[in-house]
Amino acid sequence: MGIKVSVCVVTYNQKEYLRECLDSLIDQDLNCDYEIIVGDDASTDGTTDLVREYAKKFPDLIFPIIKKKNLGPTKNYISVHSRAKGEYVCHMDGDDVAYPGKLQKQTNCLDGNKNYVLVWHKVNVFNDSGDVDKILHNRLNEIVDINAITKIDILKHGMLGAHSSTMYRRSAVPDFKLIKSEILDYFLIGLILDFGIACRIEEVLGGYRLNADKKTLSKNKSLYFNKSPIRKLYCGHLTWFFLQDERYRKPVFLNAVFNFLVDIRFLRPTAIDFLILSVKSFSFAGMLNIFVYHSEAMKLRWFL
Repeated sequence: MGIKVSVCVVTYNQKEYLRECLDSLIDQDLNCDYEIIVGDDASTDGTTDLVREYAKKFPDLIFPIIKKKNLGPTKNYISVHSRAKGEYVCHMDGDDVAYPGKLQKQTNCLDGNKNYVLVWHKVNVFNDSGDVDKILHNRLNEIVDINAITKIDILKHGMLGAHSSTMYRRSAVPDFKLIKSEILDYFLIGLILDFGIACRIEEVLGGYRLNADKKTLSKNKSLYFNKSPIRKLYCGHLTWFFLQDERYRKPVFLNAVFNFLVDIRFLRPTAIDFLILSVKSFSFAGMLNIFVYHSEAMKLRWFL
C-alpha cells in the first residue's frame, strides 16, 4: 500500500526532550504504514547522536536528515517536509509529545471528509517544572466553527492550532521552492487553506512544551529569527495575504488593530508595523465589529 502518513520532526539541541517525542510517535497504533522523518539542524548537544541511535534501532520507520551546518527553522522545516512520501503529513517539534491515538484519529478525520485539507487537535500545555497544565485554545468552538475552519478565520484570529497538532494533505502543500526567506508556520497554513477547510478534533491528543530551554529554539536567537522578530514576520504575513485578495480586508484589519493594542501594552516596537497595516486595511465593517472581536480575541487567548 505504501506510506500513508509521514511524520515530520524538526529538532535543534533537544537531546533532553527528543527521546520522549520519538517514543511517543513510535508507540502510535496506526492501521496503515507510516514514516518518521527527523531533521536535525546541526545540533551541538548530542541530539544528532540520539537521532542516529533511533534511526539505527528503527531503520524501517525513522529516517534521519542530519545537517552539517545550521540552516535555521524555515530551511530545516522545508528539508524535512519536502521528503514526506505520505498522503497525509504530520508536523512535530522535537520537544513536544504525541498522545496515544493521535495519528489514527487525525488520519480517520481526513479519510472521512475530502473537504478537509488540514486537521488540528487540542493540546495540553506543560513545562519542565510541571506547574503548567492547561489546554491551548480550549474555547475555540465558541468562536469559530471547528468543523469548518477557513482561511478567513486564521486571518482574523491568527493560529488556531498548535504547530505539533497539524496534519495536512500533501496534495495541498505549497511549492516550497517559492519560499526564499524565513517564514512562520502560520504562513504555510494560510497557503494550505487556499485548497479547502480545516477542522479541530475536540480531544487532547498531544502535549505542547511551553518553556523549552532557549538553546533548543534556534541558533538564530530564541524567539527571533536572524534580523526578523516573530512579531514582524507575523505582521508581514498578514500584509501579504491582504495584498493578495481584497476579501481579506476586514479580518486582517481586525487582527492588525488587536495586535497593535497588544504591542502598545507591552511596549513592543512592532506596534508601528501593526498600526501601518491597520491603516492600509481599514474597514468600516470591521470598525462596527471591533468590540465583539476584542472579546472573542481575549477569550481565545485565555488558558482554561
